[in-house]
Amino acid sequence: MSAAAATGAAILGEVSGASARRVHARALKLGLLPSGLHLCSALLRAYAASGRLAAARQLFDEIPSPDVPLWNTLLSSLARSGCLHHALLAASSMARAGSRPNNVSVTSLLSACARLGSSVHGRELHGYAVRNLAALDLPLLNALVIMYGRCKRLADARRVFIGIGSMKSMVSWTCMINACCENGCPAEALKVFEEMMLAGVKVDEVTLLAVISACTMLDCRSELGEWVEEYARENGFLETTCVAHALIHMHGKMGRVRRSCEIFDSISVRTIVSWTAIIQALAVHGHGMAALVRFSQMLRQGFQPDEIVFLSMINACGHSRLVNEARQLFKSMIEEYHITPWMEHYGSMVDLLCKSGMLEEAFEFVLAMPVRPDPVIWRVLTGACRDQGNAVLARKVIDHVIDVEPHHGGNYVLASNLYAANEDWRRVVDVRMEMGVWKGTSRYTTGMSYVEVNVEENAESLPSINDA
Repeated sequence: MSAAAATGAAILGEVSGASARRVHARALKLGLLPSGLHLCSALLRAYAASGRLAAARQLFDEIPSPDVPLWNTLLSSLARSGCLHHALLAASSMARAGSRPNNVSVTSLLSACARLGSSVHGRELHGYAVRNLAALDLPLLNALVIMYGRCKRLADARRVFIGIGSMKSMVSWTCMINACCENGCPAEALKVFEEMMLAGVKVDEVTLLAVISACTMLDCRSELGEWVEEYARENGFLETTCVAHALIHMHGKMGRVRRSCEIFDSISVRTIVSWTAIIQALAVHGHGMAALVRFSQMLRQGFQPDEIVFLSMINACGHSRLVNEARQLFKSMIEEYHITPWMEHYGSMVDLLCKSGMLEEAFEFVLAMPVRPDPVIWRVLTGACRDQGNAVLARKVIDHVIDVEPHHGGNYVLASNLYAANEDWRRVVDVRMEMGVWKGTSRYTTGMSYVEVNVEENAESLPSINDA
């Protein structure tokens, strides 16, 4: 590679997509493309990183004889961008061009399958690798464990993991622990971790985070939670911000809020995630005033609250019935910080007002929403009307819901159940009569359900790399 091409490739590692276009144009003028494969590879990565996949593919198509590493750059760029369809098409083209996908190729494609939860294509790639590759290297085997774990096929992930044998690395063990957690088997995850310790494999930050996640899912007894924290402290992981955050969340979920606060106070360099973690730990257990104190400290230290922080704070106020404080937070989020509320923010406010007995205000709040309330918000409001015996407001809410969506059958069911709870049988009959009329219209669609036996998922119609 020439000095100019090497310089261009190095620069591209730090530039944006717009700068990549300028370097691309300059390289064409200097005659460095398309023969400069290293520069082409760097340009492909830069274009893909900035989302300019069409430009990346156009550049690749101009290369007269791409080698396998260049094909792999294209595949990994497409896969990292979540374009599994295009990545598989590119793999098929690669095979037709005489460059058979290798371990690196398959590993990139498996990563895309894992992110998209496509076990059909993942299994097809696994079969291709077994049939066509002389040996499956460790990165590919680890990618298989990840893919099967993300696709909810824990038994397959376990078989691949066991098949790795003595080749298992720290990454392999961590992949298996995560696969267990992702499939709702935290106890098995901790058993795998115990085996990892007995095998004398070094534990890193990522592994410990997976173990803490398993403990959190299990609502572990205090002894196990304390043991994990002690292990983190003895091995220097407690100074790692991510681990500290995970421990705050773990202790908070288990009700040990004081310990969460102690860990938070020990963090030397805090981020917005640190504040969110401690606020959530306080909020879940009804420590609304303490959460407000932490929120004020966060603002004084110059941190800008985001959507998640405000949601946590409104929930904290909800658990402690701090209505005025929640109103002020909601107003501040919009007017002072110019944050557009999520549906979850609106839902939390409605829930707080309902639990505080302010049903009329909750109804007016919902009517004033600039976006259409989702069914959860209406269920919260109607449920509160039912529980608090406010039949007058209940009728107003139901009438409004049916007026807004007169052809939605679920609204009539909701109305019928609400009137039945208030023993207003005449209204129940009326609603069911209206529901019967609605069913008789041309807009009515018959509800259906079915069960598929031994069917995993519908695969996209894509060319197989085995067909090339």
